[in-house]
Amino acid sequence: MEELKNKMNQVKEQQKSIVVKSFTNAEAFDLGSYIYEKALKEGKPVAISVTRNRQKLFYAATEGTTVENDHWVMRKENAVYFFNKPTFETGLYMQIRNDNIWDKYGLERGEYSQNGGCIPIMAEGFGMIGTATVSGMSQAEDHIFVTEAVLEWISKQ
Repeated sequence: MEELKNKMNQVKEQQKSIVVKSFTNAEAFDLGSYIYEKALKEGKPVAISVTRNRQKLFYAATEGTTVENDHWVMRKENAVYFFNKPTFETGLYMQIRNDNIWDKYGLERGEYSQNGGCIPIMAEGFGMIGTATVSGMSQAEDHIFVTEAVLEWISKQ
């Protein structure tokens, strides 16, 4: 239990750095392209999505993915727009509580996921403005990969 709480706190702390000054269509596309190039370079089999206010501004998938990954992306994005938190954090919280988002909040299993891989993009002085999502690996790997990629991209802005 303590290990889950520590992981959740690490995710929360890391999320504080996912803040941008602006997030235009071009910037969202650039972020998606950065994640895609990183996935290609590292041989990651992932579907990638970047949204702003629910509008999908970037979508691509590397080799090794299927339409199932498209559905995971949609469910993860829905959860982040509902909770305004990374899906990995939500999933850890539910594990700690020995609960799940479907029973606790009445959400549809086919529409929402508590599996890691989607993080909110926060705009300075505004709050959540969009999401960055990957699906194709384990939920922990998805979360780590997308978070690292977004933090790298932000540091280059």
